[in-house]
Amino acid sequence: MQFEAEYYDGISARAKRVLVDIVDSHFTFTVSVTNPDETISSQPIKVLINDCHVQARLGSGKRLIDLPDDSRLETDFKDLERCLPAKPANRFWQGVHYAETHKFVILIAFVGIALASAALLKYGVPVVAKYAALATPVSMEKDLGKQTLDSLDSKRLGYFEASKIPVSKQKDITTALAAMCTKTNNCPAYQLNFRKSPIIGANAFALPGGYMVITDELIDLAKNNDEIIAVLAHELGHVKGRHALRQTLQGTISGLIIIAITGDVSSIASGLPALMMNMSYSRELETEADNYSLQSLKTACIPTKSFATLLLRLEKSHGGGGSMPEMISSHPDTKARIVPFLKEHSHCS
Repeated sequence: MQFEAEYYDGISARAKRVLVDIVDSHFTFTVSVTNPDETISSQPIKVLINDCHVQARLGSGKRLIDLPDDSRLETDFKDLERCLPAKPANRFWQGVHYAETHKFVILIAFVGIALASAALLKYGVPVVAKYAALATPVSMEKDLGKQTLDSLDSKRLGYFEASKIPVSKQKDITTALAAMCTKTNNCPAYQLNFRKSPIIGANAFALPGGYMVITDELIDLAKNNDEIIAVLAHELGHVKGRHALRQTLQGTISGLIIIAITGDVSSIASGLPALMMNMSYSRELETEADNYSLQSLKTACIPTKSFATLLLRLEKSHGGGGSMPEMISSHPDTKARIVPFLKEHSHCS
């Protein structure tokens, strides 16, 4: 039995066309070589087939035969197995070959990978991120929050300006928040920061490490300090649960998983799903923060409806245009969120 092949000697990238004979369990062929005196001669090569590695068939590509001396044969000969000495059957590789050559098995595997990946992103990643956040040193989280706040404060990004709220008003808010924490005895360590932000608008949010930011625009939108404290209590819920760090970890892990599946770091396919997953995570964390805020307001005898009225006013002020404020974007439905705050009646004297 004979077949044509390209021979690579493992030294030069140039292939040599050879005619390979299969004789007595050996590959035999002749290669033209250039002698030191620049004459050309023929060099016979004979190798035992069992000493070679015949790579598995891959689609319609060439068959590759690795020889013991690191040289290689490449051939278009399709019926190579029929000409090779019989080997003991390996059930594993038989199964692999069957899976590679049957479209139905490939389809089932693809669907299985897709479902497993979706389950991992939806259920596995939040759990991993939660425990990873809990295991992260507080000092490291504070450094991350400080760096983030410094970046937002930088003139290059232009998100924040110095607050124009009177110092006396800032002090009143700071004192009222501290008073609530004293009554609840359940507040995490935090640092309240006042900023003006025409870009972000009326907003309040928590950064990693307990750094909380409230904008002048949100303070101006509030009718009284109770509404402001209600919103800040919600942000304290984020700080308590280390949600900012968890959100960062979830986005990072989700992106790495999607990149591993798609194999493309820069594709839209890896960007959009990660964004959608983060929005889902945000809704879950918002519910946790809402529950913390509701309990804190009740314990501190602050009208729970204060949170509901400001949230509705914030949504109305947005009017459906521009970027959504953090308090209402990618969050649970506002009307559904405020129901517990409106239903709760204070029993304080």
